[in-house]
Amino acid sequence: MRSIAWLFAILIAATSPIRAWDPDGHLLVATIAYDHLNPKAKTAVDQLAPQVVSPGDLYNPITLSCWMDDLRGQYPNLPYRGDFFPWHYIDFGLSPNDPKPDVEPGQDNETAGNAVTALKRAYVVLQGGTDPYIKTPAMALAIATHLVGDIHQPLHGATWFHQEANGRWMNDAGGNRVTVINGPSFEKTYNLHYFWDAAWRASFDPATGRVEVDKLHENWNHHAAATVSALARELEVSLKPADTVRLTPDFEAWALESNQIARDVVYPRLTFTENHKIARISADYVALANPLARQRMVLAGYRLAALLNATLGAATPGPVPPSYPAGPPMAIVPPR
Repeated sequence: MRSIAWLFAILIAATSPIRAWDPDGHLLVATIAYDHLNPKAKTAVDQLAPQVVSPGDLYNPITLSCWMDDLRGQYPNLPYRGDFFPWHYIDFGLSPNDPKPDVEPGQDNETAGNAVTALKRAYVVLQGGTDPYIKTPAMALAIATHLVGDIHQPLHGATWFHQEANGRWMNDAGGNRVTVINGPSFEKTYNLHYFWDAAWRASFDPATGRVEVDKLHENWNHHAAATVSALARELEVSLKPADTVRLTPDFEAWALESNQIARDVVYPRLTFTENHKIARISADYVALANPLARQRMVLAGYRLAALLNATLGAATPGPVPPSYPAGPPMAIVPPR
């Protein structure tokens, strides 16, 4: 049964969106975090990153941030390929009556769950505990490095729900099912979720009325940490989080911050047509989204550093936390 489920998930993935923050966005978050690690945490990260099997060159502490998306790529020999699709996001709705996702591990597995439960599991392993799905500290590091970034993308913490006449709840998959009709000219398909994945490098061309993106960071197949290093340092200086911002791990709260941005900005400032299926993005929308996305990425970097300093970089080990239980047998959950 497991092999059939895994194969079916791969077939679904081949025709489904596989975006998160784009690769250079994840590299930016990881670069900012690495700059703020204490010496012990930095040494641990340096040692753990190359232990994760890579489809190409060995991972380093920066490129490791792309491992979870590499599992969704065309690398047939990569261990865990096809697993953890729903771990990248959590479907908090926009209204109080929307369905509520589980935030405690126990109903999740390799093909079910969300970013909050996944980060809780990874955190246990980084503290020295064990988990039925996250087998090693290196794997926990890869998951945390990616998902702390993801959970700060507004549409990884929100989705628009609607209820059909038969009572069945449906949603827009965090904007993946909302077509944006004025995306970059080189994109054959473009949606609201994809816009926010790359909003940190987006601009608006008034001559064409289209969204544009900085093509320096348009490489999806090769992780080049050097391409983001200068920008990462620039953003660290200009967008450093206020001292009052909470950095200690509270994964549900982080996701709810993203959800609040989705409720306040992402959806209300768009004009939708065809029952919420098509939208056009304005110059004002891009001007708001670009700095907001950058702020979220910098905050993710600082929070990731705090998490790793408190676990891998702790001066003295704390008590070993108990492992979360395994979830039910694997089930097919469409990725997005």
